[in-house]
Amino acid sequence: MQIGAVLVAAGLSSRMQGKNKMLLPFGDKTVIEATYQQLAKAGLTKVVVVAGAYFNEIKESLELRERDCIIENRLYKEGLTTSIQAGVKELVQMDAIMICLGDMPLLRINDYQLLIESFAKIDTTIQVPFYNKQKGNPVIFAQKHFNEILNHTEMNGCSGIVKQNKAAVQQLSVSTDRFILDIDTPEEYQNLLKRID
Repeated sequence: MQIGAVLVAAGLSSRMQGKNKMLLPFGDKTVIEATYQQLAKAGLTKVVVVAGAYFNEIKESLELRERDCIIENRLYKEGLTTSIQAGVKELVQMDAIMICLGDMPLLRINDYQLLIESFAKIDTTIQVPFYNKQKGNPVIFAQKHFNEILNHTEMNGCSGIVKQNKAAVQQLSVSTDRFILDIDTPEEYQNLLKRID
């Protein structure tokens, strides 16, 4: 099964007091670097990084594998969905896509592999990780949902597609809060820094 990943790194970081969260230090890397490097080792066919704000700086901060790419979403101000759609367009030949957030640097290679291996075994076509009944990320969509994603008009991501396809959703129970921790505020960033191994 060929699974590609859309790694979304395009937002304005509006709650981060003027700092782009993707470029903040995280150990000896940036947040987006740390996230990409784990994802790139998880056995995916291709990773497409989608950046908007600070595109050039994010591009310069990443050393991509030959099979991966970074693309610019000029519509990023319209919302998260536009970045997901831009990435999906690069991955239409895949059997499935994993939609990943660039501000989840705590996720490890084995976390991504758990999702990939579980998805390969299930009959349903959408997989969502849950930690203590809280919905997490990344979410995997089979190819049959690509057109739904590309035609989706809600700009805050694909949660509406998940709701519309309840019978197709596998809720994967996970044992770590890494699947629910991202960076939206300076406080959340500081909390994640304390968790660096």
